[in-house]
Amino acid sequence: MTTSRKTTTRNRTPAMPKDPHEVERRAYLQQMLDEGFDPADAKTIAEKTVFPTAQRRAPSDAKAIGDVVNQAQPARPQRAQREAKAIGDLLGETPAKPAPPPPKTRRETPIKPVYDYRYEELPSRVRDLIEAHLAIETADAKAAGSIGFMTRALAIATLPHRRVAEDRFVRKNGDFTLTMLTAHPEGLPYGTLPRLLLTWVCSEAVRTKEPVLSLGTSLASYLRELGLKNTGGKRGDITRLKHAMTTMFSAIISCRYEGRESWALQNVLLADRVEWWEPQNRDEAGEWQSRLLLSRPFFQECVDHPVPINMIAMKALRHSPLALDIYVWLTHRMSYLSKRTTIPWISLSAQFGADYARNDQGLRDFRRAFLRELKHVLTIYNTAKVSNSDNGLVLYPSPTHVPPKMTFDRENQGLLQF
Repeated sequence: MTTSRKTTTRNRTPAMPKDPHEVERRAYLQQMLDEGFDPADAKTIAEKTVFPTAQRRAPSDAKAIGDVVNQAQPARPQRAQREAKAIGDLLGETPAKPAPPPPKTRRETPIKPVYDYRYEELPSRVRDLIEAHLAIETADAKAAGSIGFMTRALAIATLPHRRVAEDRFVRKNGDFTLTMLTAHPEGLPYGTLPRLLLTWVCSEAVRTKEPVLSLGTSLASYLRELGLKNTGGKRGDITRLKHAMTTMFSAIISCRYEGRESWALQNVLLADRVEWWEPQNRDEAGEWQSRLLLSRPFFQECVDHPVPINMIAMKALRHSPLALDIYVWLTHRMSYLSKRTTIPWISLSAQFGADYARNDQGLRDFRRAFLRELKHVLTIYNTAKVSNSDNGLVLYPSPTHVPPKMTFDRENQGLLQF
């Protein structure tokens, strides 16, 4: 008779490893290897690392909370790096450094004068801009007499774009502040005509080297080039010209520069005297010719700090005061730009967009208008490298629109390097 022996199975606790922290130590070693540490250094660090005391053994039929939720957490990476450095100093070795984070990509959109009118007629303004660009590329600047000048102060801080109700107007550009004041009943100058008139005044001052300018034949020829006619009446070009002259030369311009340790202020009257006679034709006017006597500070500003510009471009952009301002400012800025520069939109709004509301919506409206006119400017000035980003307008070093060699000589009224 065979007697069956009852076999009793007991739950035996598995043998614990010699090192109670072997699991944590292995996980910690693997983490350091994944982070790029030297294997020998990582092994040394893992062996010398002191881990928290293990929890009490749970009942045989239960698991430790750490086993259910997660494995024991190794030391933080920062702590591991500190310990690795300390051990490396003792051993005379420098542990491998973790790889640097990947560089952040810049979200910029290059601005290019690209127009898609495959299914409709090209607007006349865009057509004029393209023709002006071609004329600038093909014409000899000296023979065409297409070089003009604007003052540096009015290149970095500009006139109003529209009629201003107040008698005070302020524009800011970094540490530079331009304030215009007037007591004239017609208010402050605004729009494109005062800008074009200032261009002629500055160009004549540089060309003649005299503060007294004749407003006869030279001005009439300049106005004809701009498409203005010798017409009177309430809305005639002559009436508009007189309004621009009286408001502009009646204003006082205050230029203030405020640095960290100093500041400077200068109040400038553009003209000391203006004589306007009709008719303007020299043969008919005789000795009674219209003249303009520039003030000494403004004359010196024109002669000492002229900003060279292309008159063909000014004529093509004359329909928008903002486009004129962007063109003069951009070619002036490129004359000394040496590295990539980002100009915040809020700063550009303070410099160019005084007609827009000082809130988020106003800033968006200004940015939209600025980019629209900048695209027109780049149609002519296509060598300027500019990008649009959320942080601001990004400028890259580019050639000026007027080559440095094409400027007037002070002695013989020729051209020389500027």
